[in-house]
Amino acid sequence: MRTDLRDALRNSSYVGPRTSRAIATLLLIAGIGVGIWGVVYAVNGATQSKAMVAVPVSLEMDDGVAGVVDDRVPVRVTGIDLPANSLLQATDGGLQLVQSFGNLSRWTGFLARGDAALFGLGFGACALLLVPVVNSVAAGEPFRRGNAARIGWTAGIVGVVGMLAPTLPALASVSVLDGLGLASPGSPFVIGLGFDLAPIGLSALIFVIAEAFRRGAQISADAAGLV
Repeated sequence: MRTDLRDALRNSSYVGPRTSRAIATLLLIAGIGVGIWGVVYAVNGATQSKAMVAVPVSLEMDDGVAGVVDDRVPVRVTGIDLPANSLLQATDGGLQLVQSFGNLSRWTGFLARGDAALFGLGFGACALLLVPVVNSVAAGEPFRRGNAARIGWTAGIVGVVGMLAPTLPALASVSVLDGLGLASPGSPFVIGLGFDLAPIGLSALIFVIAEAFRRGAQISADAAGLV
């Protein structure tokens, strides 16, 4: 009885071919949709640059430490002469400086939402790379030639996009603060680029998976040569 159960578990699959093909289709649709949305969202920010641009900022606290204010903390700023068309607002992601009816370039408006465009394009590229991998798994050939390279490219995209995307809104913040005369050393506003290790860790993990697929392809090719 135990032997039959053990054999059944050994021969069972986590995801069947039909489910794998459905996942590949959904991944393709999501990749195309998210990629287009990210670019359209950033381009829309560029077209609205003459009306309103919102950029992330931080304030220098009294103890000299740069801090981000969330929406649960009252925001009180003294000694800052903001124009009538500019305001600070607290959001879930931190503090935003919103400038309305300014003289900002369309490039600044695009950069303010550039992280969405880069994330969307990165997700779309990864989806297009992984769809053939999922389809090969559905066909019972997970170590098909080229799969390891596709997974490796996916790892590279994850790492590059994860590190580069946050810098684009920061560049827009510099442009907005400079236009308001608040980019000088004595300004209470701080433009800082945080270094997130999560994309690096995820990229490294995907590279390990790519190496496992590469070795699996070699073993599969060697086994085929022995037949």
